[in-house]
Amino acid sequence: MTTYVITSRPLSDYVSMFWYWEGYHPPHNKERILPGGMMEITINMTNTPFCIYDHESGDASCVVYGPMLAGARTEPFVIDTAEPMNLLSVLFKPGGAPPFFGVSGRDLHNLHLPLEDVWGVDACDLYCDLREAPTTLARFRLLERALAKRLIDPHQRHRAVNYALEMFQSALPSVTVKQVQRDIALSSTRFLQVFREEVGMTPKQFSRVQRFQRALDHIAHEEVVDWAEVALACGYYDQSHFINEFRSFAGITPSAYAPQSAEHRLNVPVLD
Repeated sequence: MTTYVITSRPLSDYVSMFWYWEGYHPPHNKERILPGGMMEITINMTNTPFCIYDHESGDASCVVYGPMLAGARTEPFVIDTAEPMNLLSVLFKPGGAPPFFGVSGRDLHNLHLPLEDVWGVDACDLYCDLREAPTTLARFRLLERALAKRLIDPHQRHRAVNYALEMFQSALPSVTVKQVQRDIALSSTRFLQVFREEVGMTPKQFSRVQRFQRALDHIAHEEVVDWAEVALACGYYDQSHFINEFRSFAGITPSAYAPQSAEHRLNVPVLD
């Protein structure tokens, strides 16, 4: 997989990185993708549909050709990996995506939809240009230009959202929504509104997803996992609380969690 980190402003304020994975074809036919709390554009460059399945029923919930926009998620989904894919992706920073699409993060929560639905013919033109680009770097440059074109009037994130994101993404598991709200001196209703608009989920949901991510990081680097220790280190009340939260975000229990690799810990093979 090739990654490209955005370093030039103003794009670097909104976009975390681009990545490209050529010939992605794991040995399993389906893969569970766990929530990471960020929005993303994903493009299957092999000109075949991107099939999304409900993680509980297994029914196809979305089939997209070309560029696909994914909202911030609080639940997993399943993708079809039976056929080889060349995947190109834009990973936005939390709260960084809405200025490019003219819709609030709240309206995209837990959704996948064709990029064409929000960008119109520009999404189709971008897809054609990306498929004709001779190199991976050339594709990354095309994405940079396309995003810069959409960011004519850079959006200034609300100060309360900036502070909340910094605190929730810190290494302090004891940080609570109530503490953050007290620090920003904003009413709970107003804080909830601006955070959902920009990030795509409530402050509580985002805080929980970040705690879940810390738990995955602990698990990924342990050969033998002490579940009680993970629960304590990541700020859960107890092991039961940790298991319930894990099941909510992953759709499986912690003991059933077997990621593709430590590096790609959000990708979990679905075995027949």
